[in-house]
Amino acid sequence: MQDHIIKAAKFFQSAFYTSAPKMTSKLAETLLLLSTGHLFGLYNPNQVAAALGVSRNKLYRDLKAMRLYQWKSLLVGVASTFAIEAIRQTESKSASTQSRRCITISVDDTNDPRYAKTLSYCYHWWSTQQKQAIKGRNILAITLKIGDVILPLNIRIVSKQGRGNTDKPTCFQTMLQEVLDVFDAQGVDLRTYPITFDSWYGSKVLIETLLDLGFTHILIHGKSNYVMEMDGKTAKLSAHKKTVKLLADQWGCDKPVQRFRAKSPTFGELVLLFFTTHGKTQTMMVFGKPLRSAEILHIWAQHHGIEQFWRHLKTDLCLSAMSLQHRNGTYGSVGIKVLGYLMIQQVSRSTRLTFHQVKLQLSGDRQLLSVISAHFHETNP
Repeated sequence: MQDHIIKAAKFFQSAFYTSAPKMTSKLAETLLLLSTGHLFGLYNPNQVAAALGVSRNKLYRDLKAMRLYQWKSLLVGVASTFAIEAIRQTESKSASTQSRRCITISVDDTNDPRYAKTLSYCYHWWSTQQKQAIKGRNILAITLKIGDVILPLNIRIVSKQGRGNTDKPTCFQTMLQEVLDVFDAQGVDLRTYPITFDSWYGSKVLIETLLDLGFTHILIHGKSNYVMEMDGKTAKLSAHKKTVKLLADQWGCDKPVQRFRAKSPTFGELVLLFFTTHGKTQTMMVFGKPLRSAEILHIWAQHHGIEQFWRHLKTDLCLSAMSLQHRNGTYGSVGIKVLGYLMIQQVSRSTRLTFHQVKLQLSGDRQLLSVISAHFHETNP
């Protein structure tokens, strides 16, 4: 295991300097130490400093030196390095392997409840889970799922203040363009892969933007109040759900489905798929090139990977355990968690253990952490 972690750490060092050429070796060592700490159940600088006997003030000073634009550039660059390597490896495989891995881009946001008064980006957001407005941060992410591996391509903390470019749709467009620029520079075209959204993001502007960028497979979960015309009948999706007859014997589908060509006064022409999940009828809107029912279900199954990523970040890596002041500190507290997540994914890929197996095997092993730290850091008490 020690060799696998050292190999992953070297990969991270290279990615740090590639993504942020002006990064000092001192700062790179601090980021690497804090990222590696997540393998051993150490989720903030205080815990890392206590475990290794180093000065926590030194760690906080190093983090404070990171600027906002550096965090944004670093997170996109490091994650893209992982993703580009994984995509090229998948594209070198057979068509059947590529189909099974089903490379999919997903977009979603989550709330990180925070009740402090001095932290940045804290506003009141509606929580679907708690069915009420809560105070905290809203984090927007673009992820890439390749088989069972979920990689965060870009992370943005949404603000409710400032200029007119801070709303979530505009933030997403900026984030997506940043990701596309990085991948285009490496000769990898993300536009050939499907992109998925939940119903909150559905809009004509979004679809037109994605089509103009070159995306050919766009999937959006349908809301019950969307009005659709199909088979000569115009009604809300909630009404269509009551009358549509689902077929249980469709090729490649493990659940009853029915596929229609529909027209919406909001979205225009589209492919509409009805299917059942846990006894409830749901709908999926498809824009761009038409897809078969089995293809739509296979792609949409990948979308839940972004929920899994949020669960890892908030529960397994204790997102709320780290709080830094000011805007750059806010991105730092999220960025360290993302780097820790990527570190575990890299070790998981090397050892062929699952995310949780890696954490269970290494959690609490302070001796191994000290040995690995000695390879890469100059620790001053």
